[in-house]
Amino acid sequence: MKNIISIAGISLLLFNFLLQQADYSQLKNDAEAQYRQGSYARANEIYSRVDRTKLAQADARWVEFRLADTQWRAQAATENSDTTKLEQAQKQLEELIRVSDGESDRDVVWSEAHESLGDYFWLRRNQTNWGSAWPHYQQALDWWAGQRQLDTARDRYLKIVFNAADPNRGSDYYYGYYGNNIPINILENALKISVNVNDKAHLNYLIAMATRTTGGEWSARERVADEFEEALKAGKQSSWYDDALYYYAEWMMSYGFIRQIGEGQWQQEPDYKKSLELFQRLTREFSKGETRFYDQAIQQIKMITEPIVSVSVANIFLPNSELQFALNARNLRQVDLALYKVDLVRDVRFNRNVPDGDEGDVDEGAWIQKIQLNGRQAVKSWRKDIDDQNDHRPYNQF
Repeated sequence: MKNIISIAGISLLLFNFLLQQADYSQLKNDAEAQYRQGSYARANEIYSRVDRTKLAQADARWVEFRLADTQWRAQAATENSDTTKLEQAQKQLEELIRVSDGESDRDVVWSEAHESLGDYFWLRRNQTNWGSAWPHYQQALDWWAGQRQLDTARDRYLKIVFNAADPNRGSDYYYGYYGNNIPINILENALKISVNVNDKAHLNYLIAMATRTTGGEWSARERVADEFEEALKAGKQSSWYDDALYYYAEWMMSYGFIRQIGEGQWQQEPDYKKSLELFQRLTREFSKGETRFYDQAIQQIKMITEPIVSVSVANIFLPNSELQFALNARNLRQVDLALYKVDLVRDVRFNRNVPDGDEGDVDEGAWIQKIQLNGRQAVKSWRKDIDDQNDHRPYNQF
């Protein structure tokens, strides 16, 4: 009889346990569905209904993590200036890390808590604390890099990299704007494991952007153009195609290609023709409104292609001394120059803006353009031939 009662009691406990697990599984599925939709407050409310005292330790830790994670994300989405819930969630996440920080104790919750804290410091509105975010991201990346569930590990690794690279900070943002320079080896690892065309193009673009700021060996600088070229191969099917076009064009306009000028000596020179080709490609393949770079590209095209000439002097010269001036020109084959004798006291007139009888300010802008040259005889005139190779290279000579 006792044996029958014991078996019945065990069966009841097992039934209750299975019932609780079924309830928890359903609540977890519902909460995670809300989480994926960005409904963090709703996910938090569902998880708060779970009785953690009746769960296995791993499940209880997951619920504890999700409650803290969804709490700060839900609070960050509001306009509430009270930081109490944010600070409470931060402490809970840090405690989850602390209790399992031994290398053999680190589990998925440990990694998720690190990633959540990285997002907390980096992705939260009005927060760009890269110095606090990156150590957490790095720990999570290292953990996922060691996992054997390859598909899941790949997705999570790439998600962290892309969140760290692009915090969604508006149209003026570019990679590295807030000092978020992800180590090149991390980006290279992400590129090796990526299988999606858009992801590969994105990572080639990030490596190009990262390499252009690191300087170092000439081979590293040569890599910038190679990575941009790889990023462009996906074409408009890549979300980063216009970014790659614009910043590649900027790179070629400012730095360009590398050539050897002697034994062990190298020189980097702008390539304006390549830059122009890229800017024109952007404006040809995108219409205004399709890319944030359209107007900027139009201005860059004008700057590269329009004829420009200017003459300037760097010093004030004493009477009867030798004068030196600088000639700057672009997209011109010849420049006609002339010198005129001018009496500054007699020939220069400054205008005064005199509102309502006030004495006003002297208008000193572009005064030299107000000197009348009609009827004046040039003291000296000559023509300067410029060896223009149709490469839009600026000409500068003293």
